[in-house]
Amino acid sequence: MRKLLLFLMVFLISKHISAQVEIGVKAGLSSYDIARDGIIIPNDGRLFSLNVENAGFGHHFGLYTRLTVLGVFLEPSLLFNSNTVNYRLKEYGESGVFEKLKSENYNYLDIPVMAGIKLGALRLQGGVVSHVFLYSASDLTDFKGYSQKFRDATYGWQAGAGLDVWRLRLDLNYEGNLTAFGDHITVNGVPYNFENRPGRIVMSLGYRF
Repeated sequence: MRKLLLFLMVFLISKHISAQVEIGVKAGLSSYDIARDGIIIPNDGRLFSLNVENAGFGHHFGLYTRLTVLGVFLEPSLLFNSNTVNYRLKEYGESGVFEKLKSENYNYLDIPVMAGIKLGALRLQGGVVSHVFLYSASDLTDFKGYSQKFRDATYGWQAGAGLDVWRLRLDLNYEGNLTAFGDHITVNGVPYNFENRPGRIVMSLGYRF
């Protein structure tokens, strides 16, 4: 009898949990908040400065899954993320200051794992995110001595809110990162980076299958 009751309890719990699993797709935009403090680079007997001119909107898309139990949920996602940053490169010399605009495109596989609570259609959430480097394209490669050394993965955190309406999933999160921006920049073997750790606002729209 006890075994039968135990079996029924496990069966009912598993049925309840399985009913709260959802899978879907999501896509959206992100906007970087990057300090404008520049990098001073001595190179080949000359002096250069590299400043962030602006960071364009990034975009992401991919898959998510969510497990909800008693109003508490866990939501991991797998997202392709692409961002472009424009730089102003200045060369200081005896004949004056020469400027060029350069751009870099970064592509990552983002893996955010969010947890939170549901209050009706509203969600409050927070979690961690890892950025796995895929590849990049850069106009800075024609700068003598410049090379890129990206980490295989960097990490950060996210917090925000979401709204569930029918099969649609709307999310607005703020992300902070644990790595200084531009730490991939190397000139003549010397590493450089900007002082700040960039944050970004991440907006996503999802659809539940």
